[in-house]
Amino acid sequence: MDVIRISAIAITPLFVFMMLGYYFKKKNYLSPSSTKQINILVFRYFLSIMCAETIYKANLKEDVELLPLLVVAIGIICIFLISWLIIPRFVKDKTQIPVMIQGIYKSNYAILGIPIAQSICGADNIGIVSVIAVILVPLNNCISAFIFEKYTGNATSVPKLLLNIIKNPLVVGSLLGLLLNVTGVKIPSWIMTGIVAKLSALATPLSMIALGASFEFSQIGKYKTMLTWAVIAKLLIVPGIIIPVAIMLGIRSVALVGVMIYAAAPNAVNSYSTAVAMGGDADLANEIVVMTSLLSMLTMFGWFVLIGLTVGF
Repeated sequence: MDVIRISAIAITPLFVFMMLGYYFKKKNYLSPSSTKQINILVFRYFLSIMCAETIYKANLKEDVELLPLLVVAIGIICIFLISWLIIPRFVKDKTQIPVMIQGIYKSNYAILGIPIAQSICGADNIGIVSVIAVILVPLNNCISAFIFEKYTGNATSVPKLLLNIIKNPLVVGSLLGLLLNVTGVKIPSWIMTGIVAKLSALATPLSMIALGASFEFSQIGKYKTMLTWAVIAKLLIVPGIIIPVAIMLGIRSVALVGVMIYAAAPNAVNSYSTAVAMGGDADLANEIVVMTSLLSMLTMFGWFVLIGLTVGF
């Protein structure tokens, strides 16, 4: 069936790239330091170029819709608040509470959003997918800073937080693409196709290879119960709530794909670095990223097939 084929085309390359990264790690082709450097390059440059390119090429008058942006923004806040209400009742270690909360509300949308949307919808009409990233990045950063400060006491001043959000490469890239789009500046096609598009294309394979190379399974037994609940909440409960709400509100086509990816994506890769920087349980954060990333290849495929067979993309 077409829906199954399209879903497989969207998900399979991501899984292959992750497994390549893990293979390179086991063969000692990628060390922890080189993996970290790849992640820095991808985040600071290639992902921001991808966001800038997508928004620059978008027809914002037709592509951007307010409703899916509201669903994503309200969804993040509600999931965070519900997680914050429930998790401290069962998890008592203050270094683990914020890690579990961000493991549920924080999605790896920046890395997965655009490539999956391109596979399903084509590369020329996914402007809303990049705009959703502009909503996600500052919200994720603000909530992470707040919840870690609450439980670990690593203070982050409001001015510093705002500056970090403004300096975030994804925000910078998205705003640059928006500026070029709105002002009507035309970049020569040879630059767009010969340089920008090729740099943009590096983002997904490199980021997924680096993710696979960072996989560490040694602590799974130690965190088995918390990992189980984090995976169930992130990959099944959250999309099981957000996706039906989006459909009932009439969101369809590319906008629905964007909301679906936000809801069904695994935990954000930078959850680990956030936990390290802000005094959280870094081992637990790493295992949540690893397990949700691996299992999401199955659950995302299932969500895409289910939605494709019911309301279509």
